[in-house]
Amino acid sequence: MFVPERNLKDLVISYIRDQERSISALTKQLEADGYSFHRLFVTGYLKALADVGMLKEKEIPPAKVYTASAHREANLYEMVGDRCREAAADSTAQGRLAVATLQRVFRRPVFLRELREAGFSGAVDAPAVGKEEREETRRALAKLGLQIPTNEPAYRVEERRNDVRDAILCDILVERFGLTPLVLDTKQMKLTER
Repeated sequence: MFVPERNLKDLVISYIRDQERSISALTKQLEADGYSFHRLFVTGYLKALADVGMLKEKEIPPAKVYTASAHREANLYEMVGDRCREAAADSTAQGRLAVATLQRVFRRPVFLRELREAGFSGAVDAPAVGKEEREETRRALAKLGLQIPTNEPAYRVEERRNDVRDAILCDILVERFGLTPLVLDTKQMKLTER
């Protein structure tokens, strides 16, 4: 999800990850999604991302085309999406698991664009929240600078114990913060615990 001033980088990379784009194509895509930036600003921003290794730049005269670099760290949405696809077999269960996981992290309904950011492009098989709850959540996010269209659906699954969801969250935390050496794979049992 795009947060002005904080992660234009994530938005740009999510567009370029889907397909390589020229500067003008990316500028048009940003504008179509409601983010109006001057072409020269986008040019400089893409060049800076290429300089730090987040994007690859290749020249296809007369344009420069940018692709995502393999060295970029995944964001939270991408990590949740990857883990959900590993944990569940069919796409319906994967989408529901992504809703449950993101809902647990954010303690609010999950908007469609967040699921798209996690890599789920199909229909979402999760209960949509009512208009009042969706609007309340949308207004709260708007105060943080997150602009969500008024007609964008939001989803919420029933809160209950979900070991798979909890394992996904633990795995992401362990991976992201390099905690693997601190994690015991098995619990040692004493003879008296049997």
